Amino acid sequence: MSARILSSIFALGVLIPSLAWSAEAGSPTFYRDVLPVLQEKCQDCHRAAGANFGGMVAPMSLQTYEEARPWAKAIVEKTQSREMPPWDADASFHGVFKNERTLSDEQIALIKRWVDGGAAKGNPKDAPEPRTFAGDGGWQFGDPDLIAPIPQPFTVADEVDDVYTAFEVDLTEAQLPQDAWITAFQCKPGTPIIHHFNCHLMAPDANGKLPPKRSSPLSAELAPVGAGQYIGGVSSGTDSSPYPEGFGVPIKKGSRLTFDVHYHKEPGAGTAVTDATSAMGFKLTYTKPPRTIGGVPAMMNFNINIAPREASHQIGPVKTTLAGDVDVLGLMPHAHMRGDKAKFEAFYPDGTSEVLLNVPHYDFAWQTVYYYKDINRLPAGTRVEYTAWYNNSPEMAAIRGFDAEQRVTFGQKSTDEMMMGFMMASPVPADQKK
Repeated sequence: MSARILSSIFALGVLIPSLAWSAEAGSPTFYRDVLPVLQEKCQDCHRAAGANFGGMVAPMSLQTYEEARPWAKAIVEKTQSREMPPWDADASFHGVFKNERTLSDEQIALIKRWVDGGAAKGNPKDAPEPRTFAGDGGWQFGDPDLIAPIPQPFTVADEVDDVYTAFEVDLTEAQLPQDAWITAFQCKPGTPIIHHFNCHLMAPDANGKLPPKRSSPLSAELAPVGAGQYIGGVSSGTDSSPYPEGFGVPIKKGSRLTFDVHYHKEPGAGTAVTDATSAMGFKLTYTKPPRTIGGVPAMMNFNINIAPREASHQIGPVKTTLAGDVDVLGLMPHAHMRGDKAKFEAFYPDGTSEVLLNVPHYDFAWQTVYYYKDINRLPAGTRVEYTAWYNNSPEMAAIRGFDAEQRVTFGQKSTDEMMMGFMMASPVPADQKK
């Protein structure tokens, strides 16, 4: 058989999955070797009605060979560069956070060998059982007990780049018949042009009344004044907020939820987008949990002044000292387009110190909340410091799409900057202190 015919057969095998073959006996196949990796590391997002990570919805499903095969080369490219799965914590924190999304060197090499060998399908009998998921329709923690949809469609017009809104929803008795506690919640954006989407919670007063609603959803505030308690939210790439067993946030019957939503897009003819499907979903319990979330303020610095073309600009450390023992459930750095690196450090009363989280390659598009696998208890008197670095260079501008000649100050637009370090934490009750 001529080399030309062999070459043609190989090319045909690459294009037609049923003719794909392995270059050597025992090389990886989809069903036996690759599908288990995709199930464990990729299918949370890459599936029909997959998880919505802060507006980031996977563009393709990778549940079957027929779905994955056309993307084989792209999968190799994205995994070799470690762009996928998205995870920005330093490798030294491997195994620390329960929502870690990483592939091992061996798994990355396996995927490459599979593609290099012809992306063989293999025997369907070798496949693991299909994964089952907690919820569909973009809900990550299962079907919510309470869903609050955006109260009205909102259109971001052609000429608009940034707009801030605060939609108010007063919960009806049918939605929340009695006082409860939130055990998990998710802000689910209805459009990818949402920069951030936060939930604020206001309980009614002693007479069961709420103040009058605002006359317009438009808002020029970083956080809507009078919206009540901030309980969390999402930016692009953020996942849901499931609290550990025994932790919760109280929600009173008749409460008001405020959708604090920042929309951002490129202006221009034909770019208008209407959001009619953003929603908040909650898991609830009607039995009071022993622990409540809150009590540690965010570490923030609004004095931002980054020079044009400045490649490494440090802000911080911003410091907070814990008045009592605190259990830390998660950490989240927040910056905008020029965010480059971030670090949380703890300085203990005994003189020792520890890096709680190091993010050496911060990604504006994947703003992750790092949830501890094991709750991290910090003693009273601990000083926590948060430091962030920013890159306003032309090289970063080419990647992120901003103007490197701009002097950057604090602001709400994506082309402005913010410096915020959040700790999801709970004060330790006196009877639980060691």
